[in-house]
Amino acid sequence: MAREQSALVHGLVAGLVAGIPQVLVTQAEGRLLRLPGRRADIGPRFVQRVAQHLGQPLSPPLHWALAAVFHFGYAAQWGSLYGLAQQRRPVGPLVGGPLLATLLYVLAFSPWGAATRAGAERAPARRPERESLLHWTAALTYGLVTAYTYRWLHERAAVGQHPLGGART
Repeated sequence: MAREQSALVHGLVAGLVAGIPQVLVTQAEGRLLRLPGRRADIGPRFVQRVAQHLGQPLSPPLHWALAAVFHFGYAAQWGSLYGLAQQRRPVGPLVGGPLLATLLYVLAFSPWGAATRAGAERAPARRPERESLLHWTAALTYGLVTAYTYRWLHERAAVGQHPLGGART
């Protein structure tokens, strides 16, 4: 039970950490690819689309607050699931990260994905390739950072070190 709880917590922390570079890399890539408007703002666009479906207009501060909660909640949830999967069937970060990225891409951006079905993203057949590249980069950045952060946390715990430095007391 303690090992499973540890895997869950390490995954949750790894997912939260990975949510930060995911946004930074995606924003930089959006600029490099000269994507129009705010195409790199995937979470905020999804929140806006769901609010429209529900007929609930959002003020800009509420919109961005909900987008942040959505983004980090999503990151924590997937990180936790990654940690539990690692507990059951450990794989290296270069396997686990891309597997997680593929799962996220399929569940969010494929023709059956939540963002596509909600209308926050265009269907892949109608989506410019640069946007699909942006989606893959977001998923892969998140997957790899989650996998490597999880491994770092897990290894530090295995040798009895606190993740932020020093020995455990």
